[in-house]
This record gives sequence, structure tokens and C-alpha cells, in this order.
Amino acid sequence: MNVIEERLSFFRGEDVVAAYRRAEIAKYRNNPLIEALQQIHDVPEVIKKLTKKVSFHEQDRLMNPTHRLHCIYDLPRLVQPLENHLRIEQSLSILIRDGYVDRNPLTVNGIRLRNEGADNVAKAMKAFEKSKKTSQTVSFDNRSYKTSGGGLSIIGVSGMGKTTAINNILMTMYPAQVIRHSQYKGRNINLTQIVWLKLECPPKGSIKALCLNFFQVLKDLVGDEHYDKFIIKGTVEQMIPVMAQMCATYMIGALIIDEIQHLSGNTDVEEHMLNFFVTLKNMLGIPVVLIGTNKAWDMLSKEFRQLRRACEHFGVVFWERMEFRPLSAPIDSEVGMDWKIFLFALWKYQWTRTPIAVDDLLNNTMYEYSQGVTDIAIKLFMVAQWRAINNGKESLTPQIIRDVIDNELCALKPVLLALKLNDYVKLESLKDIYIKDLKIDKFFDKALSELAKKQLTVAKPESDTSLKDEVDIAYEATKWLMEAQVPAQQADMIVKSLVEANKGIVLPELKSKSFQTYSKLKEKVDKKHKNDKKNTLKSEVKVSNDAVVETISRDILKVDSI
Repeated sequence: MNVIEERLSFFRGEDVVAAYRRAEIAKYRNNPLIEALQQIHDVPEVIKKLTKKVSFHEQDRLMNPTHRLHCIYDLPRLVQPLENHLRIEQSLSILIRDGYVDRNPLTVNGIRLRNEGADNVAKAMKAFEKSKKTSQTVSFDNRSYKTSGGGLSIIGVSGMGKTTAINNILMTMYPAQVIRHSQYKGRNINLTQIVWLKLECPPKGSIKALCLNFFQVLKDLVGDEHYDKFIIKGTVEQMIPVMAQMCATYMIGALIIDEIQHLSGNTDVEEHMLNFFVTLKNMLGIPVVLIGTNKAWDMLSKEFRQLRRACEHFGVVFWERMEFRPLSAPIDSEVGMDWKIFLFALWKYQWTRTPIAVDDLLNNTMYEYSQGVTDIAIKLFMVAQWRAINNGKESLTPQIIRDVIDNELCALKPVLLALKLNDYVKLESLKDIYIKDLKIDKFFDKALSELAKKQLTVAKPESDTSLKDEVDIAYEATKWLMEAQVPAQQADMIVKSLVEANKGIVLPELKSKSFQTYSKLKEKVDKKHKNDKKNTLKSEVKVSNDAVVETISRDILKVDSI
């Protein structure tokens, strides 16, 4: 029953009825598996689709601190496509389609692959087991059929966004995960196509748990019952041939295995599972995508007798940390371009009252204390804003960022040093600290707690009915004025002045006084410029608005007293 507990959760796409579009590339035509996919997009369209922005408006900075803490919490959803996102999307686009070329269910080769491929995988795996004992090289008989499947390995430091990137690409570019076919150009082709199937390697590196997870996902996606068959008595030797058969039966477009480094440490497990992936690719033409840390690359690149071919056949994307780019770098320089694009995309989301532009010092500080790791940079930016709001400074500074590293994120210091020295062996040993310390929930809870303590400290010891949240009232009144077409700057100044002059004012009264004040000030300014015949209507409005701003601080109390 321990195996059951190792089952991992998974995310899923849509389940749809096939709709076909004519392929633009000749080799993809007349293949229902390919023509049921979304069209191939060019790079600008891919960037647009993969970009995931966070809800943000400049007037959000007028909200009370609690609301702004919640807004900042949304930042981990930000996705800014960089070079590696595009490389992976293009690679996956080619792998899935090219893998389907020789599995066309309308061709003799495609039918043979579907019917005979699983048997050939079983034979190949038995031959592999035999070769381990005899030290003979396994040769696969490819004369009777042809496959075109490829593979991809994505290797990099934890926190760079590998998993987020692949999830975003799958759900955005291939939202239809399960496609039901019935008829294609008048021919009956009753089959179910699974475009992609993504699994995570169990933390303990158990092949049986991974196999059971495969069957569990199939059960949830298409109702296949093999999970129930194997859950109690099934062995790995029994499961792997059935997995191959299921991959062939459901026309799986790409098998994606995340956290592949969990297989590392047991040579037999590594060899067995990786040879299965290679065999799937060679025998069935099913692309296999492996995702893991640098530890996974150590495993993939070991010179096992059969695994040399894994490195030869799997393309590799090394997802390195972003390189630093000074603000003074020439425009045409490509060094650190990812860092520039990422930092400027992130920097737009400042919920502090006084936003500040990136300068050399802030640029250097953000890189120094994130070392170009996406996840660290985003969460450092979040916690720094929470700190700036709570301490009343309401603006990001290099000192606040340093304070965050020295206090809230102090456990990251050895991680940052290992990153700076490119000590990946040390990083693997620090991985638990890194993951544990960057759970943003605890920093959010701490920020809320600090805010609550601060507000309780400054609150006057009055009865419950007399306690007022002036910041919240000011925000509501300002928002109400802006909805009444009062310019934001004027609305903010009027409300702040009235709140300061009228302690304990309630919201309805504040709204009424605010609008009366604005109306009287605007009327006064309009009269002042009524005789100016030379200005156009447009310029009169501009002059009036500018004049209101200039007049507010001087006349607001006089008007309020009328």
C-alpha cells in the first residue's frame, strides 16, 4: 500500500472531439493525428500566447496596505517568455508532429507500429536485460518499420521555471490533451489520441510508483482500468510492456517526465527506466521529454553501455541562470538580454505608493541577491515590497532588498554563494533548504501579521463602534470620485485633505464633502478663466484641470468650510 501513497497529482487539458485543419507542410498532410492539432504559430504569436501578465492598475497603489499585500501575492503567476521558452516550444512543436508522421493510422506503417510496436518494446527490454549479463551490445531491428520519434532533455538549476514553462506551453499551445476521432475525410478511424502525458518521478525514485502513476493518469483521462489490475500484484517487468502498448493504443504524442533526477543514485533503476524511454522513442516513435536538475544530467551522461545513445538521441536545453546585464550595456549586445527583459517586465508591478525606476544600484542589488534565478528574483521582489509597505517607506530601495536577504530570506545565503560559485554539487545538498525557504505563504502570513500588529499599536483605545479604518475609507472615497470622472490626482488630494481635517468622518459624509469640494473648486477656476476667449475648448479644460490641482492645497479648507 506504500506505492499507493506515492501516487502523484497531475494537471490535465481538455477532452475534445477532433476538428481537422489542412496542414501547411506537405509531410503533415492527410494525417488526422497532426491535422487535429492547433496550427503552428510563428515566434511573435508564441510570445504573445505564452506571456502571462498579472492584474495591475496604477490606481491600485491607492488601496490600503492589506489589499496591496494580496495583490503582490499574485506575482508568481507572472510569465515572461525568454529564449528558453521559445526553444522548448519550437522543439516540442516539431517533436510531437514529427513523431506522428510515421504513426499515421491511415498508413500501413502506422498500423503496424500500433499493432506490433509494444511487442517490439518488450523484446528490446528483454534483450537489454540479457545484455547486462553477457556484456553484449543490443541492436534493434528497424528493418520492418520506421519511426521518426525524437527526444528532449531540459536541464537546469531549481527555480529557473522549467516546470512552469513546460506546463504553460502544454496548456497554452496544446490545450486539447485528449482528442476523440471518429471519421476523417469519410473514413472511420475510431481512436482516442492523447497529445501529451506528463508525469513526475516519485521522490524516492521508484519505477513501480512511476508506472502506477502512468496508469492512474490514463484511468483519469480515458477510463483505462490497468491501474486497478496492477496496483496490488503487478511487477515492473509486467507493467513496462503494457505501458508501451498503452502509448501505442492512445497515440501519445509526447511523454514528459519531470524531476528525472529522482531516479539518480540507483544504477540499476537509472539504466532500466532510461532504456525504456529510449526504446519507446526508437520502437514506437514516441518523443520523450526529460526534465531535471544538473544532477539529472550527471545521470543521463554516464557512460552506461546502452545509455550513451540516450545522450546522442535526446536534444538538450541547458537552462542556465540569467546572465547579468548592466544598464549601460550597448543596445545591440545580447549579453544578459534575458535578465533585462525579465527585470523590466517584473519591475512594472510595484504596489508601493511611490514607484521607483530601475537604476544601476537596484539592478546590481537585484541580481546580486537572486543570482539570475527567476524564482528567487520574483519572491525577493515580493517580500521587499511587503517590507516597504509595512515599514511605511512605501518605496523600494537597495537597502530594503538587502534587509530582506539578511532577515526573511537569510537561509538563502549559502544557496546564493553556491550559485555565485557555480557549485552545483553544493546546490543539490542545499536544495531542501532552498525549496523550504522559498514557500511564499509563510512570508505573506508574516507580512499580514506585522501589518496587524502595526495597526493595533497605532489604534486609539476607543470603543469598538468608534474605530475607523481611515485608509480604507480614503481609498473607497477616492475610487468613488474617480468613477465620477474626477481626475485621480485631484481626487486623491481632496480626500486626503478632508480626512486629515475631519477625524472620525464616515464614508457617506466623506463622499459628499469630497464631491462638493471638487465642484466648488472647479466652479471657482472656471469663473476665473471664463473671459479667456483665445483658448480653444480643449485648452480651457486643460487649464481648468491644472488650475484645480494648483488651487486645492491653498483653498480646500476654505471651500470645505462653506
